[in-house]
Amino acid sequence: MPDLVDNVDSSPEGPRHIGTWSRGEHTSPGLIEWTTAVPEALKPYLATVQERIPTDENRPEETRTLVIDHLFNDGRRNALIYRCVEQPTDLRDAITRIQKPSSEDRRALGRIIATQVRSLYVHFHIHHPALRTESFVFFGDPNRPDFTKPYILDWGRQALPEMYQHPEYQAEKPLWSYQVWSLMMVLSEIAEWQPLDKSFHDDAELRSRKLERKRLVTSPGWKGAMTAEIFQYGFGFLEKDRNTLEEYSEWEGQTLL
Repeated sequence: MPDLVDNVDSSPEGPRHIGTWSRGEHTSPGLIEWTTAVPEALKPYLATVQERIPTDENRPEETRTLVIDHLFNDGRRNALIYRCVEQPTDLRDAITRIQKPSSEDRRALGRIIATQVRSLYVHFHIHHPALRTESFVFFGDPNRPDFTKPYILDWGRQALPEMYQHPEYQAEKPLWSYQVWSLMMVLSEIAEWQPLDKSFHDDAELRSRKLERKRLVTSPGWKGAMTAEIFQYGFGFLEKDRNTLEEYSEWEGQTLL
């Protein structure tokens, strides 16, 4: 059983940190990502992620992730330990701290993120458990990270009521199209270069805020007609009934994403 020897924040929804973990006499640095998921239930999924998704730069247009060195459990806490020695910058942190890029650069970043999500489903047949802005990380200077090379993490994250979760989300039978909703929310943050407010008092308020966000970003008055058309297309697809979405083929998913 490995022991984390660094004193790192163990909040499941908190930021990831570089820490040190050990198994026997072996000690290594790693990126610590806490999770509330049950380890035994998570292991088969993580094995599939590691088998299918590249961890190198040979195919830059595809989804990439970091090597998962270990699934840590000490009886009280669980964490994914990624093979990593450099603290990455997640997209939410970048949006919060870094000066707003040009509209051209933001469009380029949005295309890259959309391509990553498309690749996740179309090429690797992986349903991410709960995409959010923090799921995308970048390396390089923290004040000027390389936005052309995102890595997707959060593989052990539990689905929670939040802005990134589809309003009709059903945990017992998730749809690949739920990731389209998550993507639309992330793209809206990139377009505005402003992180979403995560606070809400109850489910009714959360649902209202989701629908208001959808109304806002699909309006030409928000960021112009071209941006509105992109969001109208994505959200318009999600307005199909559940039976239709369940029947959609991979080809139709490729067309959308």
